[in-house]
Amino acid sequence: MSQTRDKRRRTDLDLFVLALIESGISTPYDLQRGANLSPGATIPALQRLLESGSVRQGKPGPRGRTDHRITPAGKKLLKTGWRALIEDGPSGDLDADLRVALLALSVGKERRLAANFLKQSAAKKMAVLDVLEESAECASGSLLADWYTRLRSGPTKAILKAESAAALAMAEAIPRKLSAKRRR
Repeated sequence: MSQTRDKRRRTDLDLFVLALIESGISTPYDLQRGANLSPGATIPALQRLLESGSVRQGKPGPRGRTDHRITPAGKKLLKTGWRALIEDGPSGDLDADLRVALLALSVGKERRLAANFLKQSAAKKMAVLDVLEESAECASGSLLADWYTRLRSGPTKAILKAESAAALAMAEAIPRKLSAKRRR
């Protein structure tokens, strides 16, 4: 598995879509409505999963919607693939990190591992914030450049702090066990 950010983001999304298919969310429409995933991301993921032999298409249903079924190769990939993402550590993308944590929880039944992964994601964001604050102290010699850097770093810092807090909140909110019942 490639270490590049682009490939990794595709891998976590592909595995997450595979897990959703296994749980019964099997059409692009279902992925959009049930999991709030965009068709622009899921349709290419479904295509990659089809090409790799991890899923197969069913017959078109009502309104031309085609469902997907996980294959034995897909089940094997799902069972083992999420661990490499955990071992690689957080990517820095909150959505990707959440998907990886949920794979650890739902596929691996590893609640503690999932929560720790999200805590690592939060810590990574705070480390980026520290670097950003250090670099903001350096003066460039240009008043205009310094203003731009200082003003632009404010929203970036706020986003990093908010995403770090969100990752910590998600780590605390991970359910003790998955069940078929939904909580309101």
